[in-house]
Amino acid sequence: MNCERHLGSYLRSISNALAQQMQQNSEELGLTPSQGMFLHHLWYRQERLGQISYARDLEAFFDIKHSTVSGILQRMEAAGFVELEACASDRRGKAIHLTQKAMDAHAQTDRHIQQTEAKLVEHMTPEEAAEFRRLLQLAASNLGVCLSHPSCHHSKEESKP
Repeated sequence: MNCERHLGSYLRSISNALAQQMQQNSEELGLTPSQGMFLHHLWYRQERLGQISYARDLEAFFDIKHSTVSGILQRMEAAGFVELEACASDRRGKAIHLTQKAMDAHAQTDRHIQQTEAKLVEHMTPEEAAEFRRLLQLAASNLGVCLSHPSCHHSKEESKP
C-alpha cells in the first residue's frame, strides 16, 4: 500500500504549524490574529507606502463590514496600538495612526517571522533554501495566488478586469 502523503497534506501541516506560532506570538503581544493582520496592513501602508489609512481602506482590503472593522479598531485603540483622529473634511472618517507600541509589536513580529523562516530552512543549504522559495513562488503562481506585496490576499483571477 502506498502511504506517500499528498503535497496538500504537507502544506496544510506546515501552514497549521506556522499559524500556531504566529497566534502564540500575537497573544504574547496582546493582539488577536485579526488585529495582527490589521497591524501589518496598517504598517505597510504607513511605513512602506506613506499613506494614511481609514476604516474604509481596511473594509475594502479585507472585504469585511464596517461594524467588524470598527470593533477591531476600537479594541486596538483601547489596547494602545492605534490612535484614531477625526478627519476635518469628513466627520465620519477617522485617520488611523500606529502608536509606538504598534511599531514595537510589528518589529517583534517581523523578528519572529525571520526566526521562523530560518527554522523552516534550517537543514537546507543556501541553494536548497533559494530553490525552496522559488518553488513555493511558482506553486503559488500556478494556483493564481497574488504575490505582489506582503499584505496581498487576493488571487490574480480576482484582479483581472
